[in-house]
Amino acid sequence: MINCKRFSMVGWFVLVFILAVPSFAMAAADTPVFTLSQHQADKKIRIDITGDKLKDVYAFEVKLEFDTKKLRFDGASSSMTGFSITPIVEGAQIVYATTKIGKKAGDSGKIALTSLLFESIGKGKAEVKLTDVKLVNSALESITLKPNVKMSAVLDITVFKDIAGHWAKSAIERAVNLGFINGYTDGTFRPNAQVTRAEYAAMLVRALDLPIKDGEKLSFKDAGSVPSWASDYVAAAVEAGIITGYEDHTFRASKPIKRSEIAVMIARALSWQVDPAQKSSFADRNDIPVWAHPSVAMAAEAGIIKGRDANRFVPNANATRAEAVTLLLSMIDYKQSHESPSNS
Repeated sequence: MINCKRFSMVGWFVLVFILAVPSFAMAAADTPVFTLSQHQADKKIRIDITGDKLKDVYAFEVKLEFDTKKLRFDGASSSMTGFSITPIVEGAQIVYATTKIGKKAGDSGKIALTSLLFESIGKGKAEVKLTDVKLVNSALESITLKPNVKMSAVLDITVFKDIAGHWAKSAIERAVNLGFINGYTDGTFRPNAQVTRAEYAAMLVRALDLPIKDGEKLSFKDAGSVPSWASDYVAAAVEAGIITGYEDHTFRASKPIKRSEIAVMIARALSWQVDPAQKSSFADRNDIPVWAHPSVAMAAEAGIIKGRDANRFVPNANATRAEAVTLLLSMIDYKQSHESPSNS
């Protein structure tokens, strides 16, 4: 099978032509049946789409919807020999198409049409739904079906091996279930490791479910140093007004984030109108930067931020990954409680 990300313009036009041809009628008794099946290895999940009662399938296009909070799309493939388009992913929908090339007969019977690859980023179950299937025969006639076939993919994520007994264990597991944090490839979470500004931006954007635009350009002077995996998240946080960068117009993606910076980002994320005169009651309040003091005070009053030992906020200390998770969960809970009907 030829399944390249960028194939020739000839292949593209052939595929577009095939998927735009007139439709044909089909008797109810001949209506194809589609099924979804799951195969899993660790965090990698493969969803296979199989069609039965198929006749002379020369090309096809499938559309699916998936749970973006628990699954991350990795790619698609087809057993049909010919050309496949690069999967089109828009929000929670995937569109994928494959066609034969040349004067050939279509495939009939029971056919494994497509395999979709995902990475699980949550626990429990994640719904995957096949909404549309367009079939094209060798006479270049098409029909579009609405199978509306669903399945609940079972996500079996191994608990991080380094959080047993940690004070943030339950919070970390909850954050995994909500889909806004990931561990490392060695099965660890490293709760006591410092979290970088890029990592925190990614966690924050996922926790708030902010819209992400692929390939959005960053205007920071050091935009080139922002990791490719974090660039879209940082751009989304900038677009939402949560991140502004430093006075020299840099972002400093790899720099560990300070607790005072987190407080300001939380205040912006919650759209608080901060009072410049507001002060916190932390024992080390005089160490809190002037630009962060109102945000720290409001976040503390809301119960989102807590001090460390001896009622100290330690504003210039670097936040750990465990602290970042618990702060984000507190922010989520606060946001949800203040958006509920009883508090509107």
